[in-house]
Amino acid sequence: MNTSFRKRAVTVLTTAAVMTGVALTMGAGAASAGPSATFSVGAMQSDGSRTITIKTGGTTAGTVKWTANGDKLTATDSKADSFGISGYVTANPYLIADTLGHKAPYTDTAHRDLTENKTYTFWACIGNNSVGLTCSDVYNVTS
Repeated sequence: MNTSFRKRAVTVLTTAAVMTGVALTMGAGAASAGPSATFSVGAMQSDGSRTITIKTGGTTAGTVKWTANGDKLTATDSKADSFGISGYVTANPYLIADTLGHKAPYTDTAHRDLTENKTYTFWACIGNNSVGLTCSDVYNVTS
C-alpha cells in the first residue's frame, strides 16, 4: 500500500467516523441529553454564506454564521445560560468555532483559506459537558 493511498484511506475513515458521530447525535433529536432548542436557518446567500439562529426558551441563545468571503466560521453565544454554541464546517480538517467555557456574550471565529466554489456542509450545536449537545440539521454552504 503506497503512502498516498494510506493517507486517503485514513482521511476517508476519519471523516466517516466523525460524520457517524454527528449523525447519531443529530438523529437522537429531542431524546438526547442536550438542551431543548430550536434552530432556524437562513437561505444560502448568493456568495455561499449562511446563518443558523439557535433559540432556547423562546429567546435567541446564539448564532453560527458561515461567511464565504473570507472563509470564516463564527459562533456567537448571546445568552448566559451555561450552554456553549458551536459551529462546524466539513473542510479538511474541520473548521470549528466554539464558545463553551466562556461567559456570554462571547464570539469565537475560525477561518482558513479554502478551495473556492466548493460545497461544504455546515451545522450548529448548543450544549455543555454536563448535558450533551443538541445539533441542527446539516446544510450546504460554499466557499
